[in-house]
Amino acid sequence: MAAFRYRALAGAGRFERGSLDAADVDQAIDLIREMGLTPVEVQAEEAPGARVERLPIFGGRPSAEDLILITRQLETMLDAGLPLLSALETLESQTAHRTLSAAIGRARADVEQGSTLTEALRRHPHCFPSLYVNLVHAGEEAGLLNEMLARIASLLEYEAETQQRIRAATFYPCLVLLELFVAGIVLLKFVLPRFAALFRNFQTELPLPTRILVAVSDVVEKQWLVLLLLLGGTVAGTVAWARSTRGRDVLDRWIITVPIFGPIFQKTIMSRFARAMAALIGAGIPIVRALELAREVTGNRAVGREVDRMREGILAGAGLADPVRDSPLFPPLVVKMMAVGEETGSIDKMLLKVSGYYDRDVDYAVKHLSTAIEPVLLAVLGTAVLFTALAVFLPLWNLIHVFQH
Repeated sequence: MAAFRYRALAGAGRFERGSLDAADVDQAIDLIREMGLTPVEVQAEEAPGARVERLPIFGGRPSAEDLILITRQLETMLDAGLPLLSALETLESQTAHRTLSAAIGRARADVEQGSTLTEALRRHPHCFPSLYVNLVHAGEEAGLLNEMLARIASLLEYEAETQQRIRAATFYPCLVLLELFVAGIVLLKFVLPRFAALFRNFQTELPLPTRILVAVSDVVEKQWLVLLLLLGGTVAGTVAWARSTRGRDVLDRWIITVPIFGPIFQKTIMSRFARAMAALIGAGIPIVRALELAREVTGNRAVGREVDRMREGILAGAGLADPVRDSPLFPPLVVKMMAVGEETGSIDKMLLKVSGYYDRDVDYAVKHLSTAIEPVLLAVLGTAVLFTALAVFLPLWNLIHVFQH
């Protein structure tokens, strides 16, 4: 038996909190409903004697590639008939990442003392995410650990590919804007001050673009320390705001609604959510718990709140698709496919089709991204170059007229 904390709706909009003992989450939900309550949130309490390893100061978290490698290796060894303890011992000696190797070694010791692999991995959340551990638990319960490890590795590989798509989609425009920023700093700091001194010696009226750039150059030249402090404070304030609840909500919603990039990020999140849900439901994990875990995979608070609505709707007796049928964040395709999956009893298969569709759509969008952003970048670069050229060459044209007279 384990202890569970719960928050439940008692009627008239009133919520109750409490704790109870149950064998698992499903039994806890049944017990809460027997009390005449509608469960909204159910979480397992950490046992007083439970040991959870903390992230060490040196070593850091393992990357997705590290997890994929050890998962594939463990799957191969178990599939070849190697005992679990021997497979873990081999993994410990072959894993290059120190933190991950140490976690595997402690997990092997726990398994040797009678713990299940799930219990052993759960003590190392800095190495093994909750989604990973719950899928391992489903594989152990069903006696299909080898197959589940293969599914976990495929899911991790997809996550790595998704991150690579996002980096590919944002690398080119970020590089161009960074180069434009650096060129502007060099121009204002080193080039324009010399032109400004030359123009002042002739005491001629400077054109407006030149006066603007010269004024900005003077500020950068004389107040660079103040500007640097202001820039640092702005960056620090922006980061702090982005990490706050309100800031994260605004930023996450903006990410999926911004022109050009927003649709790509939204489709990527939908594909990630659908693939994780398909893996969890296919592994036999209850749909309420699957939604809790899939919420973590989205990486977006705005979408996460919609997933919470789905979970609360199921706890209240509604269908999976009904709570988000009118949501602007869940495309109609996802909602319709989930509804069809509920009617046919094949939600996992339908979600896999959704994921495959959005994978292809994102690939197409990324390949043609340069075509979509090229006009915007050309407009920005053209405006910057034109303004700089006018600011530099108009005074030279005036000086030529002065020399001619």
